Amino acid sequence: MPRDHRRSTTSRIRTAWAAPALALVLALTACGPGDDEAPAPVPTAEPTIGVTGTGGTVPTLDFQAPLTLSDPVEEVVWEGAGDPLVDGGPVLLRVYTVSGTDGSVVRDDFASVPAAYLMTPDSIGSELYTVLEGHSVGARIMYAAATDGTPLVSTIDILPTSASGDISDPEAGLPSVEHGEGGVPTVTIPEGTEPPAEPVVRQIIRGTGGQVASGQQVVIQFVAVKWSTGEVFDTTWGEGRLPQTVTLGTDQLIEGFDEGLVDLPVGSEVMLVVPPGLAFGPSGNELASETLVYVVDILAVSPPA
Repeated sequence: MPRDHRRSTTSRIRTAWAAPALALVLALTACGPGDDEAPAPVPTAEPTIGVTGTGGTVPTLDFQAPLTLSDPVEEVVWEGAGDPLVDGGPVLLRVYTVSGTDGSVVRDDFASVPAAYLMTPDSIGSELYTVLEGHSVGARIMYAAATDGTPLVSTIDILPTSASGDISDPEAGLPSVEHGEGGVPTVTIPEGTEPPAEPVVRQIIRGTGGQVASGQQVVIQFVAVKWSTGEVFDTTWGEGRLPQTVTLGTDQLIEGFDEGLVDLPVGSEVMLVVPPGLAFGPSGNELASETLVYVVDILAVSPPA
């Protein structure tokens, strides 16, 4: 997530000149044609909604308020260059929504973190599902519709659900990682190799986003493997699973995981090899004696504190 967050940029609202408009209507009514000469009704023009701004920053939404929406309005601000959305698969959305009545901010994922859903009508709702269907990662879509009588204008950014980029060569004595469809990592422990006594942090894919700091929320995908057996004991990958949001520096995570992500750029995939002393031991946990291997995709972070 880029670190340039322009929270001062919200919606620019042009207030309609109600009094002159009303006077004009009354004048036309007074001298208008008779019933037999009345012109056919003119269809209401679709409201004009402008969207400006770059990816990763709060957009500017430009429209005349109060906004009247007889039907939903949809526009592709730009198409995505990433993978197409997969029906039933994970989708990560950064949404920015303002009220069409007065331009006040209703939802701002730029001030927090994007939200993960499954690409199904049940998970994101049939209306949003229809809007997103057929689009790809990287797209920004503007969508305006009335909800419970209130007009809402949103931009919807489709973010990656896996790291992508050049993959570094494996290092001798460390696990290897292969990637399947959608970037799903598979970890292989080297046979007959003792685990390192010290923690290891190795970037498999180097991201280009802002650096992660302690105290931030981080949206991640991960797979966790026991060094002793190669068995997967936890993962966010798989049918019906979603990326998770964790907070660093709050004792929410094991120490080796918590410290291993700090200072890494968003968009990275990193391998963390965590010895027992920085994992679950001694705690009575069944993993207390295990060296753990995590492969973590860093998808997004909250703004710096």
